[in-house]
Formats: sequence, C-alpha cells, structure tokens
Amino acid sequence: MAYDLVLENASLLDGTGSEARPADVAVSGEALAAVAPRGELSDVDTADRYDCRGRVLCPGFIDMHSHADWVLPQPGHGKVLAPLAEQGITTLVTGNCGCTPAPMLGQNLQLTPALGGLLHDDELDYAWSDMADFLGALEGRGIALNCAQLVGHGSLRTALKGLDSAPASDAEAEQMADLAREALDQGAIGISTGLGYAPGVFASEEELVAVARPLAERGGVYTSHARSYVALGRRGEDAPLPANIRALDETAAVHRAHGVKVQHSHLIFVGDATWPTTDRTLEHFDRLVDDGVDMAFDAFPYVGGNTTLVVFLPPWALSNARESARDPALRPKLASGLERVQALVGMRWSDTQILWVPDRKLAHYEGRSVADIAGERGTDPTLTYLDLIDELGPQTRILNWNYSGRGDEETSLRKVLAHPRCCIETDTILTGNGFDNPASYGTFPRVLGRYVRELGLFSLPEAVRRMTSFSADRMGLRDRGRVEAGLAADLVVFDPETVGDLTTRQDPARSPTGIDLVVLNGAKVVQGARFDTASRAGRVLRLPAS
Repeated sequence: MAYDLVLENASLLDGTGSEARPADVAVSGEALAAVAPRGELSDVDTADRYDCRGRVLCPGFIDMHSHADWVLPQPGHGKVLAPLAEQGITTLVTGNCGCTPAPMLGQNLQLTPALGGLLHDDELDYAWSDMADFLGALEGRGIALNCAQLVGHGSLRTALKGLDSAPASDAEAEQMADLAREALDQGAIGISTGLGYAPGVFASEEELVAVARPLAERGGVYTSHARSYVALGRRGEDAPLPANIRALDETAAVHRAHGVKVQHSHLIFVGDATWPTTDRTLEHFDRLVDDGVDMAFDAFPYVGGNTTLVVFLPPWALSNARESARDPALRPKLASGLERVQALVGMRWSDTQILWVPDRKLAHYEGRSVADIAGERGTDPTLTYLDLIDELGPQTRILNWNYSGRGDEETSLRKVLAHPRCCIETDTILTGNGFDNPASYGTFPRVLGRYVRELGLFSLPEAVRRMTSFSADRMGLRDRGRVEAGLAADLVVFDPETVGDLTTRQDPARSPTGIDLVVLNGAKVVQGARFDTASRAGRVLRLPAS
C-alpha cells in the first residue's frame, strides 16, 4: 500500500496520556492510515517521508478558547493567524465569551459590526444570516486552521433585545433558545456566554439555564466567561462567599439543569487580593466534580490576559461607556467606585497595558500602561483611565498583568495549570495590528518548555493529553486529539529539549523555538518554523448528530 506521508523514527505521544513509545505513522489523504512500531513502515511506498528522530510526534494542539471566528472570514486571515499555527495549533474552538458573527438578524444587523469591532481589523462583508450560512461561507472561502464554532448567548440576546439591560421575559428566553437550537442543528458545537460584558452581564442565571436547554436535546457544550474572577463578596453577608467561587456555581447550574458538559472559561484570579482564594476555589471546583458536575476549565500560561478597555466599568455604565466616562455628573461616581474596587481587589493601573486602538492615528498609545500615560500627562490615573475610554473608544483592547500573579510571582497560575482538568487556551485577540498578546505566539511551547521541562509542574504525556484528547473530548470532537488510525491527520513534531516561548511583555511578537513540523488534515502547513499562509487545509468541525 502506498501512503502520502510517512513520519518515521518518532517518539510518539498519542494524546491519551500514555508514555511515549517508538513509532512510525502513515498518512493517506486527510486521515491517519497506520500507527506502527518504529521501523515497520521503513519500506512502504510513500510520496513523502519525514524523519522524526530525536523528536516527539503528537496530535495537533487544540486552542480551547479563541476569538478567531471574526478573522477567519477575511481573505488574508492566514497571515494574521500564522503565529497560532507556528506554535502547533491545528484546531481553534471559536465563538467564545458570548460574542459571535452569527446569527445576523434583528438588532444584530446594526449592532454586530460594532460589538465585534475589537476582534478584527479588516472589514467583514457579513454575507451570512444564520450559523449555516456563516459556516458555509468559511468552507466556501477556505480556512487556514480547523474551526469548531460556538454560538454566543450575547449575540442571541442582542438579536432580540439589543443592549437592553432589562431582564429577559420567559418568551424572550424561549426565543433565544430556539435560535440556539437552530445554530446547533446547523453545526455549532455549543453555546458560549460572556457574563462580564454587555449584554451577557444583564442576564440572570434563570435566563442562562433556559437558553441552554437545547444542549440537552442536541448535545454540545456550554462554555462561560464567568460573572466574576475576583474575590469580592456581597455586601452585608456575615461570611461572604467570594464572587469567583459563586461564579463556578453559576456555571455548574447549567449542568445540574440539563446534564451537559460545562466549561469554565479562562480560570483566572484577578488582583493581588484574589490570589489567596486559589486553593479554596480549586477545592470548590473539585467538590462540584465529585458531586457529579461534568465540568472542566481552561487557562493560559501567562499572568496577563487581553480584554476590552471598559472591563472595569460597572454594569450600569457599559451600554453607554463613552458618554458615562465623559459625563461630569457621573465621573466622580465612577472614579470613586473604581478606586474602591481596585483597592479591595488589589489592582494597579501600571498593570493595564494598551494593546490596540481602533483609531490608528492614536496607535502611539499601544504598549503603554495607563499609569505611564497618567504620569506623562500629570493627571490622576483613575481619571486618566476614564479619559482614555472617551478618547480611544470602548473597543480599545488592553492586557491586564495581574491575572493569577504578577511578574515572577505566579503561585496561583501554577496551581491552576497543574490541575488535571485544566485545558490549555490562548484566549488571544489576534488581528494583525496593535501590540500583541504574547499568548498569540508562545502559549503551547511555553507550557511544554517552562512548565514541563524546566519546572516539572506535570509530565510531558500529561501536558500533551490536556492540549489534545482531553480538549477534544470536552468539545465533542470525536476525530481529533489522538494519534490513531482512522482519525484526522492533525500532527505536531517538536523537540522536547528546545521547545519554548521567547516572548516578553515589551517584545511579545517573537516566534517560539522547537516546533519543527505541523500537519493539518494531512497537509504539511508548518515547516522550518514557518506557516504556509496561503494554505487552506483547515476544516469546519461540526457538532455530530446526537
């Protein structure tokens, strides 16, 4: 039998968590055709033979939390997303945090281009209406990486209610559920929420449970950017439960209602005062799992994460952020609230770094912290932050450098990454412009280099398992995540002695070391550490029929 590609003399980590074994792997078309002991495929006919001697061969990495669904429709998206492929990522789980390009109907026709503005640079044609049209458009145009698309609760809510902060009626919640059901039938793999952003922040737990009902009928996963990642308790409680722990319960409530898999997005501990709750939070998570809740979480291996400039504003100011920030009557109230929360949580304006500004004439602010800008202006940092919302716009992207640590202090982060139910994500917003999030370049190599090889936080087989098969299982991707005959030929070849992340806070756009080869659906798309940006070997991965 002749094969299209044979990878020989590999140290194979098959994605299951098993120890490495010597092996040869053969590819035919887009599938893995054979996995054999080393040497058994040395004489077979093949169009291409690749020697993996001294290297690890494993499944392609799955980025569990991506926002690239806003970039994939662009003709030049291969160039923009190249840093993801060059770190070994073959599959993107897109549509996170409740905000998705589809469906485009109702009030979304006006609001979606604005809401998604911070997630892409090139204009989108929005040549789709529902999820079927959107996924069909991606397939028709071709995509550079695999895409498994969620449908956003925020997009469903916006279609019906716009940015109205009023509670959804039972009828409105049922309409959202109908739209979610339709999206699942059309290929979405689950439902995402963004409960820290408008309009998700306005939704009650009852609304979320109602909208998630189709998951029980159709299958699929529920993912949640949680209500809170800080340790503040409710006022007036004798022993207030930290908000980040209450947020876990809200994610678990969807499983309890419907029996579906739930994924707590980017488990982070925001601010110095929240870091000490790490053990208590992880213990609470373990109790939920022990109690039968089918839940996991994801995390990025940095103490900084990207978000929007207005993330610190209270919910009542989000719908009209720019106007609220400049209103002389509201500014004192906002400033005092911000300063109180910063003191309680343990945050600093020196931690908040501007990444991207929509108005490119103001790009000179990118890479600078709010504290730096305030110092240059000789103004109060909190008032400067409000000024920047007005001047730069609420869609401005930032990176906060106080997530589960700061600088070399990352005790909290390491505890999160070491947990066996932690998947790996980038959670990066990569658009081709601006100051980059280092996660865009170094996430998976950083785990393999820093946390496995250098710190011994967990084993190499375990790291690969949580980057591949565990993530595939959580998302219902049955043909990905393992090196097994008959499954998709998504593969990474890397050097375990040199793989690593070279990014820094001030120089984030640096390619990793040690990633030799990436195979995507049987095609060699990364060779010599460079991605073939013209390649369109990716596939849309749909929810299997239940």
